Amino acid sequence: MADKMSFQQKLADIMQTARENGMCMTAEEAERFFEDDGLTGEQMELVFDYLLSQKVAVQGYVRKPGTVREAGDREEDPGAEEAVTGGMSGEEKEYLEEYLRQLGELQAAAGEGAELAAWLRLVAEEAVKLHQPEVFIGDLIQEGSAALVEVLGRHAAGAGERELVMADVRAAMKALLASQAEMERRDRRMVDQVARLDEAIRQMTDELGRKVDVQEVAARLELTEEQVRDILKLTGEEPEDEAEA
Repeated sequence: MADKMSFQQKLADIMQTARENGMCMTAEEAERFFEDDGLTGEQMELVFDYLLSQKVAVQGYVRKPGTVREAGDREEDPGAEEAVTGGMSGEEKEYLEEYLRQLGELQAAAGEGAELAAWLRLVAEEAVKLHQPEVFIGDLIQEGSAALVEVLGRHAAGAGERELVMADVRAAMKALLASQAEMERRDRRMVDQVARLDEAIRQMTDELGRKVDVQEVAARLELTEEQVRDILKLTGEEPEDEAEA
């Protein structure tokens, strides 16, 4: 029975097991789950990456983005070179090359794993197209892969539904990019606010010849007192609620 179970179904089942265990499992437990499938070590790496992308803590396994074999141990993969485009760091290019090589090995094997690998290659190609420097290519691929497995888990997608499936994958990756961009905008805005506050305090201290309080700074910057206190906490300064004479 187990050997007839689809690879996608097994991924869904292992996720259910992880949820029952509080989103935690050991690497040995995950390996035992797929022991009847005869997966290679590199194929299990893909399974581990999927679990990590789903926020499952896998004890005994730590993914190292960009870690690859020695150059002499690599096999040629024509698709890897074609997929690599400008804008990626050297580490990202190495990660992508190794990832595509692993997918090539998985595709060469028969069964459900090969079919999933073909989909994962499409995800990787889409990630390269959407890639932005702010997000590591491996993280973008993982986000798209998680969306892919979720879609395939809902229904079996044939070649005719490829664009519908990839639309969901693109949406997931774009959401990650948008989230990262928004986070960076907030960080820049906060840095600007801290710099503006520091400058105002320095100028007012020079003008008045004493420490200034929250109310005075808030009035100068046209901010609320609570906003000033929040910014001061970020700088490690203790708010002065009353001006010193």
